[in-house]
Amino acid sequence: MTTPDGRDPHTPRYTHYRFGQSPEPAPEPPAVLAIPHPAPLTPRGTLITCPACGAERDWLLTTIGPEVFVRCRCTMEWLEHDLDTKGAIEARLPGPDTEWSSMEEMYRGLGFDGLLAYTYFG
Repeated sequence: MTTPDGRDPHTPRYTHYRFGQSPEPAPEPPAVLAIPHPAPLTPRGTLITCPACGAERDWLLTTIGPEVFVRCRCTMEWLEHDLDTKGAIEARLPGPDTEWSSMEEMYRGLGFDGLLAYTYFG
C-alpha cells in the first residue's frame, strides 16, 4: 500500500535535510479534539450566535493545538478567540471516545455536515 504521492505510509516523512547531515523527522500534526456542546456559549458574558443562520446553541467545538473553532450545524465554522482549550475540554461530556479517519467523516458522524442545518436537539 502506498500514498497518492508513491511513498510507503509507514515510513516517516523527513524535512530539513541538508547534504551531509542526518534528516530530521517531520513534526507530528497537532491532536484534534471534537466536543459537541448542546448549550449556548457565553464566553465573557456575550452570547455566541452563528453569523450564517443565527443559531444560539448546539455547537461543535474543535480544538486544534491552542485554538478553538466553533462549528454550527449549517457548516459555518470560525475561530473563536474568546474560548480557550482548557474551557473547551472542561465542557466535554463523559462518553466514549471515537477516532475518525478525516475531518469530513467526523463532521458527518457527529451531524455537523450541513444535513441537519436549522435542527436543534434537546
